[in-house]
Amino acid sequence: MEKFETKTNDVTHILNGELATLFKALSNPDALKIFLYTDAGIENSKHAMEELDLTPKRYYSRLKELVDIGLVRKMDDVYRQTALGRMVYDRFLPAMGKAVDAREELELIVYLEGTEIESEVKKRILDDLDIPRFAESPKLSMIEDYESGVVELIDQIDDAKERILLASNHVDVRVIEAIVRSVNRGVSFRLLMGENCVESNLLKLRLMLSARFAKAIIEFMSIPEDLGDLTRVADISYSFCVIDDSHSIYELEKPFGDDFLLAFVIDERRLTKVLADSFNSLWNIGKPNKMFNFLESLKRS
Repeated sequence: MEKFETKTNDVTHILNGELATLFKALSNPDALKIFLYTDAGIENSKHAMEELDLTPKRYYSRLKELVDIGLVRKMDDVYRQTALGRMVYDRFLPAMGKAVDAREELELIVYLEGTEIESEVKKRILDDLDIPRFAESPKLSMIEDYESGVVELIDQIDDAKERILLASNHVDVRVIEAIVRSVNRGVSFRLLMGENCVESNLLKLRLMLSARFAKAIIEFMSIPEDLGDLTRVADISYSFCVIDDSHSIYELEKPFGDDFLLAFVIDERRLTKVLADSFNSLWNIGKPNKMFNFLESLKRS
């Protein structure tokens, strides 16, 4: 009974939440065509409309839906897939496509549920189908709550040996403390802070009143490098961290707010390089961090 109630609650959450909006948007053929087209980025909407055979009204209304639900984002005048969009494109759609093609095999797994041969048959069928599975991938693990994400991030920073690239829409004292520990061990570090995070007056007030934050900032100021050279401000669509160019962690926020949704830990160099390249691109167009420049002036006085 408990298992049934849990599944019912999960389904209700999906129907009432952001996933329902996402499924509804992608069920439209025009929206799906546009979403697939954004894999390479849309630099010229007129050309895209011609390629997709869509009128301006159909094109722009569906493109707006994709932007509103967080699958597509305009950056540097180019419409590109967000981190969530890339995950849907790389993992969800291929998985659903293979699942649809293999309905009979999957039905057999359900038919054998509870039998002695279920486990062996299920493994063989799923291995043959090669349907992408997030949770079972040794190179990709999922984190479902913010606190667990912070703990994982701190562990990654503490284990860093050469370089840390952190792009964040959050300020967490525990992460600052871990950064100071790593820098004091000789690990190179760069920080990109999200514009919304920097501009939050409520956040500034809360941090100013925190004794632990004040202590962490004092320790951060003890770093010998110029603080202004270590951090910049940029428009960050999602928080992520690259460790030693070999593994990384990134967070997905809810499409209709800045609340934590999911985080993923990646232990794979190719995907990590994509994040590192994204960090470098954002760094190159980032603006000086006035807060850290001010701290640097205090340090020198």
